[in-house]
Amino acid sequence: MTIAVSTRHIRVFLAVAAHGSTAAAARALALSQPSVSVALRELETLLGQPLFLRQSARGLAPTAFGLRKLGEAREIAARLATFARTEAADEGPAGEVTFGYFSTLGPLYVPQILRRMADRHPQIHVTLREGDLSDLNRLIETGTIELALSYAVSPSPHAATETLAELEPHAVLPAGHRLAALPSVPVALLAQEPFILIDLPQSREFLLSVFRAEGREARIAYRTPSIDMALGMVAAGLGVSVLVTRQTASHACEDAAIRRLPLRDNRVRQGVVLARPAQHQLTGPARALATCIREVVAEA
Repeated sequence: MTIAVSTRHIRVFLAVAAHGSTAAAARALALSQPSVSVALRELETLLGQPLFLRQSARGLAPTAFGLRKLGEAREIAARLATFARTEAADEGPAGEVTFGYFSTLGPLYVPQILRRMADRHPQIHVTLREGDLSDLNRLIETGTIELALSYAVSPSPHAATETLAELEPHAVLPAGHRLAALPSVPVALLAQEPFILIDLPQSREFLLSVFRAEGREARIAYRTPSIDMALGMVAAGLGVSVLVTRQTASHACEDAAIRRLPLRDNRVRQGVVLARPAQHQLTGPARALATCIREVVAEA
């Protein structure tokens, strides 16, 4: 009996691409790992080419052929989800979309993006992937995510990007600091203070460029990958910092113990971008999500 490509094959293909292994895909689909492996082998046989590279240490990564077919499979899945709707009054796209976001941008934008999606497109399920800039580049290159909200710092050559906003870095100081009474903080004076660096890949270089653009170097006292930790350290009087996003401190006492001030003479700006795999056209759910992302960033 000839086997044809089925919705089961499409679901398995998308799950393996999203999770990077047959074991993780099986858990997500509530299937056994052998059944997922069989479905994947069947699909590769039907298509005549491998969809994934088997990497012993890193799981499964799409081949060039697999990346091309991944975009097609997502479009098929979105059309099937729209077709399967039973209510005549239902309008708009249905299905799933995977959305990646840079960890420090998430608290500022993502909750409102999800709220808007839930209100406007209740039949679209959004799967979230958080990461640093390197993580997001990798997820775009492997086609794991369809959209990413990130900074315009060393974007992947395989990504198509759209600038949504330009953010200005600002100084974060202990409330009682001598510079906290100024309307804005000169970069030259900030460079003289013990500095708490947000130590994330690629982000750290941008934050240090605020000083280097003025011919200065930051006096790094502490490094942390966590904005919450950096805010807590500033609140405790351990130093000053520079941030781009304006998250609220985790605790009210910390928020009252810090001052956020504009930087004087600063020429550095940070672009917020919407990125996607360049080789893929957006599905209906991804287009709906992209619209909500643009709106929320513009209103923030």
